[in-house]
Amino acid sequence: MNMISAKERQRIQGQMQRDESKIVNIVLSDAQQVAGEIEKANHEGIFLVDGRYYSYEDIKEINGL
Repeated sequence: MNMISAKERQRIQGQMQRDESKIVNIVLSDAQQVAGEIEKANHEGIFLVDGRYYSYEDIKEINGL
């Protein structure tokens, strides 16, 4: 399984507490890449402002935090 680590999840959730840009590039397990602004992140995954949702188990890497 290529899921991101619990440490990475904590970093994402910590970033959400700041006022900095939340624009990220997400590399999915199938090598597809998507970009967007994070609206919120919880224990299950990431929600982007445009309505897209990605589960942590589908995410291989997150860049831009």
